[in-house]
Amino acid sequence: MLLGSAMFFGIAAAGSAQSNLVDLGRAVGGQQVRLDMSSLQRVSDRSVDFLYYLGNDARYSQANCNAGSWTTFLDGSVHYPQSDTTARMVQIVCEEGLGTTQAPSTTRWVVFDPPSNVRDRPNGNIQCVVNSQRTINVYGSQGDWLITDTCGSQGFIHNSQVRSTR
Repeated sequence: MLLGSAMFFGIAAAGSAQSNLVDLGRAVGGQQVRLDMSSLQRVSDRSVDFLYYLGNDARYSQANCNAGSWTTFLDGSVHYPQSDTTARMVQIVCEEGLGTTQAPSTTRWVVFDPPSNVRDRPNGNIQCVVNSQRTINVYGSQGDWLITDTCGSQGFIHNSQVRSTR
């Protein structure tokens, strides 16, 4: 069970069919912090991917439950709690997320014909190269490009380089 003070809202978030937002309070900068409980996705024995909102800005992130920190995919910044609100966010993500199973197959894709470039934007600069066949996380798409965290921050891989694991 989540903390008793958490309020649940059934609000549809942009880009998702249905979300389950929890209003956690305010960050040190005064912005409202909301956690999308529907986004929790265990990726390892210590890491959970999740979506939270800082004010109106969506932040796709990954919690490092051993370190008590989280990394935002867009900029690759590592964050440590600066308020009770963000400390509670990491606690909830880790307690609830590590109890979940691997992501649904619709978000897992296989790089089937490496080497494959992951870019900072569609047709942009190369962030990293996937040199072996492997499964990657996919968070959405932009035209023919899929959004992934394969390089440790948000990047794009062309859909011709991957196959759905369904």
